[in-house]
Amino acid sequence: MKSFPISLIALIWLSVFSVHAQESKTAPEAPNVIFILADDVGYADLGIDGGTVPTPNIDKLAKQGMRFTDAHAPAALCAPSRFSLLTGSYPYRNGRPGGSWDVNNSSGFSLNGDRTKAGRHITVGEILQNAGYKTAFFGKMHLGGNVYNSEGEVIREKDKLNTMDYSRGVDDALNEHGFDYWLGLLSGIQHEPYAYFENGKFVPVDPRKPADNSSTRLLKNGFYRVSDNGLSEIVEAGKVPARGDVDYDSSQAGIIFTNGAVNFIDQHLQNNKETGKEQPFLLYFASQAIHVPHTPPFDFDGDASTIDEQVMGKTGAVTSDVLYELDLQVGKILNKLEEEGIADNTLIFFTSDNGALWPHITHYGDPSHDNNGPLRDYKASVYEGGHRVPFIAKWGDGTDAGSVIKPGSVSDQLIVGHDWVATMYEITGQNMEEDQAKDSASLLPILTGKQAENEPLHEFILYQAGFAYEGAIREGDLVLVVDRNEEATELYDFSNDLAQEHNLIDQPEYQETVSRLHKKFLKYNDHNNDSIDPRTTKAFKVR
Repeated sequence: MKSFPISLIALIWLSVFSVHAQESKTAPEAPNVIFILADDVGYADLGIDGGTVPTPNIDKLAKQGMRFTDAHAPAALCAPSRFSLLTGSYPYRNGRPGGSWDVNNSSGFSLNGDRTKAGRHITVGEILQNAGYKTAFFGKMHLGGNVYNSEGEVIREKDKLNTMDYSRGVDDALNEHGFDYWLGLLSGIQHEPYAYFENGKFVPVDPRKPADNSSTRLLKNGFYRVSDNGLSEIVEAGKVPARGDVDYDSSQAGIIFTNGAVNFIDQHLQNNKETGKEQPFLLYFASQAIHVPHTPPFDFDGDASTIDEQVMGKTGAVTSDVLYELDLQVGKILNKLEEEGIADNTLIFFTSDNGALWPHITHYGDPSHDNNGPLRDYKASVYEGGHRVPFIAKWGDGTDAGSVIKPGSVSDQLIVGHDWVATMYEITGQNMEEDQAKDSASLLPILTGKQAENEPLHEFILYQAGFAYEGAIREGDLVLVVDRNEEATELYDFSNDLAQEHNLIDQPEYQETVSRLHKKFLKYNDHNNDSIDPRTTKAFKVR
């Protein structure tokens, strides 16, 4: 793809904000961008949204920026959402609506790439590389890829992942799809391989050990005491043993990723200084928190010999401890920006990959903590609790005069998490191909106050449940549920029924609406993995 010099981006950027300049800070340089993706954080988990668990750093982010009340994950489960949050397209666009999950599946970005002009599903990393950014990814992946056994054969059966040859690493991963650097757990803390990979290569927790299978072992479900700073747990190896690093410790994942992110910022700024450049960066931070296993570290500084930043036991129960740890992760990254003097021109997003965790697997120190507020149901559900999530955007110094996004602002606009992708197209002044980012609309007019609240960003959006062939269409306050048999089964009106307690599907006055919405849903998602369905949004074009 064609590269745009930073000087050109700056000119585009100045033109974007010329009207807004008298009201708030203009941005003479392309901003750094940080996208923070929480795992399983619900609509009401955060303190700013009524949660009782302390989340002061995320709350501060919201108070210094804009908080959205009607934001939705692209799907009600993490793997499909993760494809969408990186591409701006709904999970079904690559023909694998249920997501790529583990590395026995090929890369979701390459799958059916021949459906696109580019031959792949372009990520936001590639878009920002094209604009001259340095791009980095840290955290949980669930994006697929190619791993091999000792004979060099690609592994495509999940039960044979424990035969993986770690010395061969993983390919068709994020280096091939827009990221200059990445450090990740290929399947998070819940699935194998239980090991860290850096730019496709296995990196043992203990750097003195060889990067091959001699530094791994087979693991079964249960608890393991590995380090002195927490208790590790394996949760997805009940029937078939899973392979992992001999020093893998689920309680240390958040610390490793956060330290990696801070070190990336430090090294990038040092490189800018040495080269005399002002290259901006994209940091995509996909936290492990608060997915199970809930294994908080004893001390967030990694050294439990003296408890300086207590996590385990801080809130009285493990789920709320891990939510508190998530806030510490965010705080450490934000503090680094402040220390380096770059916070004011860094655009920061925070959201979650799906709705709140089910009550039967959560343990909160304060039993009154309600992770989903008034919403019906939880993660994996087609109902609001399955996919309505926090979404925060902050850009500026936290004052009206020094911020592009008005501090303390709240938007009730209906948005989807992957709308940030189109926002990056607009910020960097790049035209969007018709077959890329097919469901993303730029948030920039909303963030800058140029689009009125009563002017919808989306004419409609689609919902996807945990079972990929159950969904819904949302248009304004109306949401129509379409089941796996493609039948319209439920209709709700959020203007007076946010809790979705009154099904209007059989009401005579709604029959025309039901028919219209049903046809509209099937037009844009016919549940046929071989189809190429039309866009739901207009492709962004530079004016």
